[in-house]
Order: sequence, then structure tokens, then C-alpha cells
Amino acid sequence: MEDSPGPPDLKARGHGWALVLATAVAFGTWPVGVLASPSPDLPGLSPGGSVAADTIVTGDTIPLEPVEVTVLRVRTPLSAAPMAVSVLDEEALRSARSGTFLEEALQGLPGVQVQNRFNPAVGERVSIRGFGARAQFGVRGVRVVVDGIPATLPDGQSTLEHIDLGSIGRVEALRGPASALFGNASGGVLSFHTRNPAAESMETEAELVMGSHGHRKGQLTGSGTVGQTGYVVSLSRLAWDGYRTDPRSEEEATYGAADRLGLNARAIRPLGEGELSLTLNLMDLDAENPGSLPAEMRDDEDRPAWGFNIVQGASKEVRQGQLGARWMGQGGGMDWDLSLFAVRRDVVNPIPSHIIDLSRGAGGIRLQTGRVQATLWGPLRWYTGLEAELQQDGRLNFGNEQGQRGELTLDQNERVRSLGLFAQGVVPLPIQGEVMVGLRHDRHDFRARDRFPRDETEPTGTGQRGMDALSPSVGVHMPLSGRIDLFASVGTVFETPSTTELANRPDGAGGFNPELDPQRGTSGEVGLRGRLDSGSSWEVTAYRTHLRNELVPFEVPDAPGRTFFRNAGSSRYQGVEFAFTTGLPQLPVEASLTYTWTDARFRSFELDGDALDGNRVPGLAPHRGRAALRWTPAPFFGELSAGYSHRIPVNDDNSEFAPSHTLLDLRGGVRSLAVGQVTFEPWLAVTNLLDRAHVTSVTVNAFGGRFYEPGAGRSLQLGVRAVF
Repeated sequence: MEDSPGPPDLKARGHGWALVLATAVAFGTWPVGVLASPSPDLPGLSPGGSVAADTIVTGDTIPLEPVEVTVLRVRTPLSAAPMAVSVLDEEALRSARSGTFLEEALQGLPGVQVQNRFNPAVGERVSIRGFGARAQFGVRGVRVVVDGIPATLPDGQSTLEHIDLGSIGRVEALRGPASALFGNASGGVLSFHTRNPAAESMETEAELVMGSHGHRKGQLTGSGTVGQTGYVVSLSRLAWDGYRTDPRSEEEATYGAADRLGLNARAIRPLGEGELSLTLNLMDLDAENPGSLPAEMRDDEDRPAWGFNIVQGASKEVRQGQLGARWMGQGGGMDWDLSLFAVRRDVVNPIPSHIIDLSRGAGGIRLQTGRVQATLWGPLRWYTGLEAELQQDGRLNFGNEQGQRGELTLDQNERVRSLGLFAQGVVPLPIQGEVMVGLRHDRHDFRARDRFPRDETEPTGTGQRGMDALSPSVGVHMPLSGRIDLFASVGTVFETPSTTELANRPDGAGGFNPELDPQRGTSGEVGLRGRLDSGSSWEVTAYRTHLRNELVPFEVPDAPGRTFFRNAGSSRYQGVEFAFTTGLPQLPVEASLTYTWTDARFRSFELDGDALDGNRVPGLAPHRGRAALRWTPAPFFGELSAGYSHRIPVNDDNSEFAPSHTLLDLRGGVRSLAVGQVTFEPWLAVTNLLDRAHVTSVTVNAFGGRFYEPGAGRSLQLGVRAVF
């Protein structure tokens, strides 16, 4: 085996910026950017736009058209959704935001917690009502979909690195379990939609962001319509030095740099009696992993990286490509929705104890058909279909000898096959309202084939696991008046361990962990959403979820930095979500407020002979809130926001907590500053305005008490968009 190249010298790399510039030159007069306007039937929502409202009213009290959502698998007016759904539009996603971190976009969603590690090597931790809080890297427990194509693979692992927030025009969030709609790992759903192609033949946009900690981002976007084909093409480059200092360096060097190059493209054109969309995502990421810290180093002003991570060259190199195709249309009196996707992903991931070399290929198909039928009480909408996916991994584990590959410790092929059969109907009630019912059956087959050279007396790691679930759900929407709607739903939860979680065995054996089972449960919610004469909109939701065999992460002394998993007996999640947005009459001012209470506790969990019943599930803040005041006197705009996070338990026995904190952010800029035929939008953002020390993320049950990842101090970003 060849030696691993060790941690990349990211700060010295310059090929990405050169590629961006070369692409701009190569395009010549071909469109390389656009700030596309939102679709006229999808009005912009405020940063507090998580409020589910049928009619949104801006600060000048002009009503806009109703909003429709598609995350429920059928087009539904947002006010009539029988489940808790939130929407953010392009304004909320991009206004004075760099598009570097998902946290910037999802800050105002109730029920959604984003712990931004500022560490692209492991990514941001996204949780919805507690699902996903255990993820030590990537996204777990939350289903992610991009333009109808899944970013969640058959084993339930999701990746976000290939999502380009700079070209996203809309995000829909289903805030609750949705296994009946999406199958495995659907404790919540995030559905991203690329902005609509510009109606003009060519429009261009170029964006440059510079900021603290060596933050540099450039993006070129082309959009337009040629004949009947609309397109959006975006090329972006991100460089980040990070703020975690290298304790070995006397020159104030940092460890935690990242370098990401991405290409995202989408084309749409009519085909037959419908519309065909094609998507392409290419991504190249190199990132250093500064690691988490123990309590005695947590509040160090230098925010050091963990020394052992530096010595061992902890980092990640990822190359990924994804293709997707989706056709939606009519035929034979039926509505059809057919999508296919293929993914290739190669990862070299030195962690302190091992170097992991993973080659992954995956693909799938989803076919849905249905129709709308008239009844005495109104239209009956129903559909049925199937979803089949395949994932194949080649996994190599080596000992880590200061960033170089040591002895081979694991060599195995892993395969996951999944098949889901589903049906859903929206039935009108004799009185006002609708009932949505769904039923889905999923079967997941995991198989490992051991390729490690062994003596005849040694057991092999070859084996297989089968996991299945029947997932029903029912939701109801009833308008109580012209301005208040009631919704309620009950559904089930099903989540398998991922291949990585199954392959990481504390005993060091190959194959899949025979003692690790999927977590299951039942969840219910009830909520009210409404509108006021003043142009205000609000929503309040209460929920409770009971889980069995919850998957809980932990570490062991022999493999620091490597995460293993076990099942807890049972746990209970309950909480309340509140959102409120209001515009002030005759003034260009809008205020928003969101609050989330999450009470997540083990009901029955014994660990090493100790009963942990009643302890809080680690990794979750019981209370979170955000208030924002937005001022938009044309052509200027500004936003002042305050975000609060309560203290977070970091281990199963609740012996330590990350302290609570409140952070202030200030953003502002100028819109539509015309200079000749070019329109500029300069903006400025100051995050952590008061320079508060805080813990931005936690590593649950980390060995040696290394639970804490310190957040950045006061940081400045300057950006400008140029629209041609």
C-alpha cells in the first residue's frame, strides 16, 4: 500500500482560485452569474420565515400570494399542511450571508438546531427535534433532498458538502418524523431547491467574500433560458484558515484550514407531457480537523487545536460527484414522478487512531404515480410507488503513524440494498379540512465481505444484517376560522445504523456489529398557525416522541477520536416550538421571534451497571431562541439578531455541560446599486458582535473529557455581488 499523503498544505494551495478565474475567462461572454428573482408564486419570507402562513404580509402590509410546499410529496398550501413545515426563501438564505455555513441559512427555524463546528472536516451537526444530535460527522437522522434527488444514502447517512448555498433559492423543512413519507433516517426532512433559471437569455452574477480567519470565497453563477431549456450553473471556491491555533507554533499559525471547490449545474426543459430536470454536483474538499478540547482548555483565549490531532494529521480529503434526473408529468390519465441518481464518493480520513480510506458508489430510482379524483366533499389526491437504492463501499482502515498509513487493520466490502413501497392519500373531510394518510414498508439488507488476510483459525468479518419496518402516519388539517388553522399528526420513526456505525466495532473485529439494532419509535404533534390583521403571522406546535433502542455514540481508550455506537433502552423527546413574524405598518421594519423547548430524556438506560433513567439525552440544548429586527429602507437593509442557547449536556451521565450563551449578529448592505449596466450589492456582517467566549458544538461522550469545540470570537465578513 502506498503511504497516505498526510494532512494537506491547504493554505498554500492556489489552484482553486486559478480555476475560478480561468473558468471566467473561458466563458467569455457566456453567462456566468445571475441573481435570479424568486418565482412569483413563491413569495419571499423573512429570516423568521419559518412561520407557516398562507398569506405573508411585508412591512408595507401588501398581501402576497399563498405559499405552496412540496416536502409532503404532494403540493400543499403551507397554511393547509397537516404537519409542521417551515419555508425559507432566497432572501433569507443569502441576504448579507456568505453561503459558507448552513447555520447562516437555518438560524431562524424553530425545532432545528445547527451546531456549527467551523470544521469542514466533520461538517455541521444538524438536528430536528433531537434527531441528528448524535452525529459526530455528516448528518444523521435527518433526511436531505436536493431538487428531488436524495442526499441521504440507503444506510441513512447524509452529506451536505456538495450543497451550494449560493445557488439555492428555497429550503423547506419538515419538522418531525416522516418515515411514512421518506423511509429510513427521517426524523425530519430538509428539502433544498436550486433557484429558478432566469427568464432572460443570459444573466450573470459574480460574488466575492473576504473575512476573518482567512475566509475567502468566490462564486460565479450563470443562469438563463435558451429556447425551451432553462439552466443554472455555479462554480465556487472556498478557502478558510480557521481560528484554532497550533499550540506547537510560535508564529500564531492555525490548524483547521479548509479548501473546497464545487460545481453545481441544473437544466430544465419540457419533455412529453411534463418537465425533465438534470442535475450535476462535483465537489473537491480538503480540510484539517482541529478536534475537541477538555474542560480545562475550553475557555482558552487562543482556542487551541487538540495537539494529538495535529501530530496525527487529523484531516479529510473528499472527492464526490453526483448525477440526478427527474421527470414529472402526465400520461394515461395519471400523474407521474420518476427520478434516478448516481453518486461516487472517495474519502481519505486520518483520525487520531486510524486512517480510513473509503470508496463509495451509490444509486437509486424512485417511481411515483397517482391522480386527483373528485368526491362529494372535494378532490381526493392519492399516489403510490416504490423506491429502490443500492450502496457499495470499499473500506480500508490503517493504523495512523503521525499522518502516514501504518499497518492494515480492516479490509472489507460493504453493500446496502433498500426497497421501499409506499402509498399516500389526502382525503377531504365532509366539513372543512383534509386528512393525509400514509403507509410505507422498508427493507434494508446490509452485507459485509471480509477481505482481510487472516489465519485459518481466525474468524472472518463476513456477515449480513436485515432490517425492516412498516411505517404508518396520519395527519389532519382543519381551518378553525379564516385566520387560524389547526394541524395534528401521528407517525412512526425508523432509523438503521449506517455502515460506518455498524463497521466501527469496539472489539476491533471486522464485519458488522451484531448487537447494534435500528432505533424505532412513535411521534405525535399538534399545532396552531394563524394570521393577524396587523400583517403578523404565528405558529405554535407541541410534540412528543417515544424511542426504543436509541443509537448513542461513545469512545473507548484504545481508539481516541473514533466513535462507536450502542443502543439505549428507551427515551422520550417532547417540546414546544413557537414562531412569530410581524411587519410594522407604514414602516420598512420587520421583527421575528422563534423559541424551541426540547426535553429529551432517557426513560430506561443502564450503562456499566448504572441506571441513567431520567438523564437528559446529550448533545441538545433544552432551550433555544432567536430574535431578529430587520430594517429595509430602500435601497438599504440591515438586520440585528440575538441567538440564545441553553447549556448542553455532553455525556450520558450528565456530569458535564457546555455553558449557555447569547450571541449578537449584525448585518447590512445596499441593494441595487447601479453603476452603468452593472448592479452591485455590497454587504457587511459582524458575527458574535460582543466577542463572547462560547462552545459552538460538543462531541458527545468523547474519551478523556474532550467534549468541547470552542466557537469563534468577533468575526467580520465583507461581500459584494455584481449582477450583469
